[in-house]
This record gives sequence, C-alpha cells and structure tokens, in this order.
Amino acid sequence: MGKTLASLLALALLAGCASVDDSTAAGKPCVGVACQSTDAGVDQYTADIGVPDVTSDSAPPLLDPLCGAGCLPDDPQSCASQPIPAPEGGAPDAASDSDSDSDAGGDAGDASTPESGPGEEGGVSEAGPATAFGCFVAASTGEPESACSPAGTGSSGSPCVGSADCAAGFACVGQGAAAQCRPYCCAGNSVCEKGTYCAPRRLADAPGGGDQKVPVCVQADNCDLSEPSPCPPTKECQCADGTACAVVRQDGTTSCIVPGAGRAGESCPCAAGHVCSQATKSCLKICSTDAMASECGSGKCQSVPYLPSGFGVCVLTSP
Repeated sequence: MGKTLASLLALALLAGCASVDDSTAAGKPCVGVACQSTDAGVDQYTADIGVPDVTSDSAPPLLDPLCGAGCLPDDPQSCASQPIPAPEGGAPDAASDSDSDSDAGGDAGDASTPESGPGEEGGVSEAGPATAFGCFVAASTGEPESACSPAGTGSSGSPCVGSADCAAGFACVGQGAAAQCRPYCCAGNSVCEKGTYCAPRRLADAPGGGDQKVPVCVQADNCDLSEPSPCPPTKECQCADGTACAVVRQDGTTSCIVPGAGRAGESCPCAAGHVCSQATKSCLKICSTDAMASECGSGKCQSVPYLPSGFGVCVLTSP
C-alpha cells in the first residue's frame, strides 16, 4: 500500500507541474523563479533531488559511465596492493639475494624479504622505495576505462599537468595553468564534502586537447534561486551568461550550471527554474513560497526539504 501511495504522489506532482506550465503559457500572471526561461544546454549536472516518499535509500549507487569499467577512482585504496614492476632485465636472482643478505647482516636481510616483497602494500623493491599507485580514468579517445597507475602527491586544489601529478582519489581537470587536482566522484554527491558537488570536468591530459570528462567534486557557488536567467542588462547577476542557478545537492546546495531543456514533467536535464527528480528522471517546477501572486496556476507551491528556505515545487491541489 505504501509503494502504491508513493507512486500516486509522484504522478500527481508531475501532472500538476505539467498543467502549471500550460497555464503559464496561456498568459496567466507569473512571478518569481518560475518566470525564468532559457535555451537548452547539454552539459548540465543532474541534481540528486528525489520526490518525497518515492526515493529509496536501499538502492545501490550508480557509478558514472564517464569513469568506465575497472577499479574505483573514488577509493584511494583501490590500487594499494598494485604489484611493483620488476627492474628492467627481469626479477632478481633469489639465491644471490640470499647470499648477499647473509654477508651483509640482519639489517640488510630485513630490507627485502618474501614477506615484504613486490606485490604487497608497503613493499620495497630492489630498485628503491615502493611506488604509490592510484586508480585513474585513462586519458584516451575511446571508451572510458579506469586502471591502476603511479600516483603523485597533489591533493584538492593542487596545480597539475596530468593525472600522474595527483594523489590517489584525485583527477587532474582543467586546462593549461588552470588545471587542478579534484576528488573523483564516480559514485555521485555522496563522496563530496559539504559545500561541493559532483560535476563533469575536462581531463587536463585529454588526448589531442579533446573534451574527455570525468566526474569530480567542485566548489558550489551558493547562488540565489530567484536570480533571473538570462540575466537582464540592468541587473548584476552571480551566474555567468549561459548558466543559471540550480539546486545541485539534496541538502539544498545551489550553484551556477549550464541548464538543460526539460520543463515540468519532461525529462532531465532541466531548464532554469526547474529541479530534477532523480527518482523519476523528470523535472519539477520551482516556485516561491513567499510570492504574493500565484505562479503555479491552479496548483500551489509546496515547501520541500531539498530546496532553500522560501522555495518549493508546484503541486496539483485537490479539486
């Protein structure tokens, strides 16, 4: 019975919002964020917003296809046991090692033993200290693929040229002098710190200056949802041209992103003034709960926990 009611609620929300857009188009008064409109964008981040009572915490997280198949870039320990390559020319001779160890004494014998040899975390090879490995999305012109490779030391915000400059768990994204190490978020917002959100960004070492992207945690702008889009010439806006303020996390975090084309009841990514329900992959219309005039047509503006104070989504009222 609970699942049936939840499904009916989701359908009612989408049906109500679809009818709201129709009434607005017919010339009824419109105020607040619902009056925003913009052309379609293709690089929008889809917020992890769920319709109340419809989302399921038990559902496993979906990994971003931009991360490909293989190890998990989000996990710094994903490649911790990566075998250390043997020195060029083949593996050392075990017998000669044993003889030299006995001649050098106990200290030398402890430096390289079967228990701490190549292939174990923290092992030491004949060539020197163990190499740190991380899981990185390989820069390529084909399908994305993640694999273990030597890691650097760069953490969040550190300048980089390629993935080898960044520590395990971080990707080198950006271009030229603006490239920085940022945390991978193949599993979505759940791995990003508060005040940041998961969004696709260009790999700095993409082949031939290509546009290969990976999901990383980036700083949110904390913009105002009531900011118009596009920005009027007479107003100073926080969001740059071609972007609009949108909710990017379930806790109400906002940031300036490239909007999509979806309006109420349509598929994500969503146009400015709308929010994406990850439960239904459909757009809901954002409205102002403080508006003096109705902007939801025959419906009403209902507060929801995943929008900042003063904002809600349009819902259909009972006849």
